[in-house]
Amino acid sequence: MRTLAHLSDLHFGSEDPEVVAGLLEDLRAEAPSLVVVSGDLTQRARRAQFRAARAFLEALPAPWLSVPGNHDIPLFDLARRMLSPLGRYRRFVGHEDQAWFRDEALAVVGLNTARADRWKHGRVEEEQAETLRRRLRALPDEVFKVVVTHHPFVPPPREDAPPIVDGAAHALAAAEACGVDLMLAGHLHEGYTADVRDHHLLRRSILVAQAGTATSHRRRMEPNAYNLIAVEPARVRFDVRRWTGEAFTVHQSTLYLRNGERWQRAH
Repeated sequence: MRTLAHLSDLHFGSEDPEVVAGLLEDLRAEAPSLVVVSGDLTQRARRAQFRAARAFLEALPAPWLSVPGNHDIPLFDLARRMLSPLGRYRRFVGHEDQAWFRDEALAVVGLNTARADRWKHGRVEEEQAETLRRRLRALPDEVFKVVVTHHPFVPPPREDAPPIVDGAAHALAAAEACGVDLMLAGHLHEGYTADVRDHHLLRRSILVAQAGTATSHRRRMEPNAYNLIAVEPARVRFDVRRWTGEAFTVHQSTLYLRNGERWQRAH
């Protein structure tokens, strides 16, 4: 079994220092196998904000993998936004094309969906779908495969048709062909789980987990939270850990079991 701590939308520059300290304390206690950050490490892609984000990453008690979000691209500095949109992200965090983790039981691929030409909404390019195929296609079936993006592939349950990432169809086709089990994202500051087949025409069941904002005061109807995910080849448990004002504790647990090609929620 492996455990993933799925954090998103840290938004350093609008972070709550007490929540940041509580999150690090909780992660040390839970000791995940890998920490995944699904974008928006900063609020406005400024150097000081990236320095704070980097210090947080270096304080994590486990290996980490991150992808950029739209807030990690400058908004008001138009010259930097067009000429070097991810320059600071690459300097302080790492190259977005190198978001990759693999051990004998787990493989995680990060895809950058943030785009300078459409600052808020994201896109997956066809060559990124090929990256998925190249990284994951040859791995054994018993390896649990995860894809991480900032922008969502599945809308929240309370909305009928909010924007999802452009290019979802060819990315999901690649994910299905490679046997991807789980897709992680953020952006909406709202946590939920789903099966992509509830919204897309696929044969293979792929679980989706969205995370709220882990550390920012820019919350949307939900407290600060993150997902602690225990994964096995035929079993996934999602624990939503929410900030109570004093500590992160389990707010909700959801268990999925694989039945052939389908993930089914356990009752």
